[in-house]
Order: sequence, then structure tokens, then C-alpha cells
Amino acid sequence: MGKSNFLPIGDGVLRSTVITVIFMIVYAIIMSFVDIGEKINAIFYLVTTVLSIMYGSIYAVRKINKRGWLTGLMVAALYMLIIYIVSLIAGNSPGLEYRGMMRIALALAVGALSGMLGINI
Repeated sequence: MGKSNFLPIGDGVLRSTVITVIFMIVYAIIMSFVDIGEKINAIFYLVTTVLSIMYGSIYAVRKINKRGWLTGLMVAALYMLIIYIVSLIAGNSPGLEYRGMMRIALALAVGALSGMLGINI
């Protein structure tokens, strides 16, 4: 990948992060009025991650217009790294358990598939 390809990848990661923040703010407002269970929280976080990575990957691939799966993987990996760092800053433990590893694997798969989709639309 050339140097000119890293800017759209960074922009895709930034857009993914912004989408996540917007979803989290809306969800926090909803949670202040309605009591929501832990299962719903887990589903919401998973759906937010998937939608954010899909949007960021498709955006980056549409700008680069080649190597969709690789671009999607890079967007997903950088996005998950940012989420991990924010999680550490928020006070979570640095270890990754099974659920965290599965979430990363799902994120990478969604990134690669979204990259392939972005090339073809």
C-alpha cells in the first residue's frame, strides 16, 4: 500500500470512531430514561461495533478503490486498537478474555467483508 492510501484508512477509522461515539451518546440518553438489562447492553455494543466498522471500511475502500479486504482489515484493526486503549483508560483490565478475542475476530471479519463489499458497490 502506498503512502496515499493511509489517509483514507485513517479517515475511515476516524469516521468509525465518531459513529461509535454518536451511538453511545444516544444509548446513554436512552438508558437514563429506561432500565436496560445486561444482555441488551452486550447486543448494543456488538451492533455498534459492527456498524461502525462497516461504515469506516466501506468509506476507506471507496476512496482507495483497491485491495478492499486489506483496507477493511486495517480499518477494523485500528478501530479495535482505539477501543482497547479507551477501555484501558476507562479502568478495564488489560487482559483479553475469550469474549474480547471473539469480538476482535468478528471485527476483523466484518472489516474484511465490508472492504470486499465496498469495492463492488
